[in-house]
Amino acid sequence: MPSSTAAGADARAAGSGSSGLAPTPTLSLAVLDRSTAWAEMGFTLPVHALSASQLDTLITRHVLPGQPRSPLQPLQLEGMLIGFMDLVLEHEGRYFVLDYKSNRLPAYAPTYLQGAVLAHRYDVQYTLYTLALHRLLKSRLADYDYDEHVGGAIYLFLRGVDQPGGGVFVDRPPRELIEALDAAFAQPSHDAEVNA
Repeated sequence: MPSSTAAGADARAAGSGSSGLAPTPTLSLAVLDRSTAWAEMGFTLPVHALSASQLDTLITRHVLPGQPRSPLQPLQLEGMLIGFMDLVLEHEGRYFVLDYKSNRLPAYAPTYLQGAVLAHRYDVQYTLYTLALHRLLKSRLADYDYDEHVGGAIYLFLRGVDQPGGGVFVDRPPRELIEALDAAFAQPSHDAEVNA
């Protein structure tokens, strides 16, 4: 696997969540301890009544705020959202979701990475992954605290790891957003008002 250490300086500038960018972990995937990494981790997020519009409003308000992106298609979310995270890893007491991307971009500097994240709405993807991670850690760690234990999302653009910019995008959705989504996903359909 490629190393993420070479891209650390560029990755720090690649995201700008309102709670601040998650620090790029000082780790190399090549020497990752397999006992603290879980590939293709599945998750389910039960949702009783949440519109894509409500989800979109929350995410655009809190994740890379002020940056243009296409709205989500209108639909009502009800039932189960099922997904798989490419890699969940623990490093120095913090947990990260890592996703591999094979997008071909003109360059792999932070502005291009952020542009790809917004164009493909990976901001929604990594926010839902972070929500799933939050719920998992909340159920497993007795002393769980989002700010202490969640490192964020790392998007590794594979075509860019050996190019200037390093192809690494890192962000951490703010706690306020994750807690609002956690509550919204848990609300019964007759109480589906979302605030954050």
